[in-house]
Amino acid sequence: MIEVLEELALSDKPWAAKRAKMAVALTEQFAGGGLDEWEYEILMLRQIEDSELDNEADDLETKSLLISAVHQVSGHI
Repeated sequence: MIEVLEELALSDKPWAAKRAKMAVALTEQFAGGGLDEWEYEILMLRQIEDSELDNEADDLETKSLLISAVHQVSGHI
């Protein structure tokens, strides 16, 4: 699913690209030992669980893909 986030990071939808780029960066930082597991999980969930996303998301399919990918990459299914 990291591949999905990498693809979304190139999206023409700024709200999706911004969150996907952050999720990829957080995943790389976690993999490198720069974040504890609980920090990583909280920061990943912040990418998808806020009212700002609800307001910005103009494409339900892209939003669903982003949410699904973040949950799977961070270990929350």
